[in-house]
Amino acid sequence: MTVSKTFLTSTPFAVGGYMLCSACLLISNKVAVHLMPAPSFILFAQLMGTVMVVKVAEALGYIQCDKLERSKIIKFMPVAFIFLATIYMNIKSLQYANVETFMIFRFSTPLCISVADYVFLGRELPSARSWMSLLALLGGAVGYGTTDSAYEVKGYTFCAAWYVIFCLDQIYLKHIVSTVKMDSNWGRVLY
Repeated sequence: MTVSKTFLTSTPFAVGGYMLCSACLLISNKVAVHLMPAPSFILFAQLMGTVMVVKVAEALGYIQCDKLERSKIIKFMPVAFIFLATIYMNIKSLQYANVETFMIFRFSTPLCISVADYVFLGRELPSARSWMSLLALLGGAVGYGTTDSAYEVKGYTFCAAWYVIFCLDQIYLKHIVSTVKMDSNWGRVLY
């Protein structure tokens, strides 16, 4: 059986692939931080691995990547620091909270981000139907939080810090991506 090229480039395929990758990364980070309680080292290894893969793929001619330029480095520097803080808080959250708790925080970010998109980036607010879905997410998050049997203040503190930094990351990243001209998406990965 062959898979059509149209399906491989479809939105459902992309969304499903993103969800699968995201879930696998979340679980593997939880296992990694459990086996090796050194979140900074785990983060360093992941980021260095990413740089190495991009540079090797570029050297072999598989991808084209923007060259490092001082002006772009300066503009992307806050993105890198915010991203680093987001990932660090993600790993610290997984160190002190269970995966379910972190997932609830993660699933509720669209509520904050959609309002911030409107306020800071001039985008449209969600439709009434989307608001109902977002409020249902919020209701589920509150319901989970009030009945969490593994509640730990330190875990929720790191999750809350992650939440704020992640929302900032998403809004600022959208701003930078739309204002800094790049020749390829791989350049954004490298920066």
